[in-house]
Amino acid sequence: MSEVRQRKVPKEKLSALPILGDQPKSEKEEKFLREICEYEFYNLEEPGTELRFPYGNTLNQTTFTMFHGEKYMLPRFVARHLESKGTPIWEWRPDGSGRMTKKMIGKKPRFRMGQSFSN
Repeated sequence: MSEVRQRKVPKEKLSALPILGDQPKSEKEEKFLREICEYEFYNLEEPGTELRFPYGNTLNQTTFTMFHGEKYMLPRFVARHLESKGTPIWEWRPDGSGRMTKKMIGKKPRFRMGQSFSN
């Protein structure tokens, strides 16, 4: 099970984790991203296997262990981080000089976080 589920990590510790990637542009957006919601985790790349990953920086870090189909209480920025991970889709095209060039045409998502709206 997840470290979050096993040890019942306090919400204050989860919301105190640093936001990685794109930083919020306003205080309102930061408040929205730090809100803790219930998400159902889907491992689209390898269903049935666990995902273990560290999140944070050297001063404030938590290791998450997640299983396909399980529900977790997470801040929105952690869910956004997971959904941003993907495998690039490449296409080879001729460049006019007889050679082929590689161009990224998209990303195949690896994980999906479905937000649960239970009462």
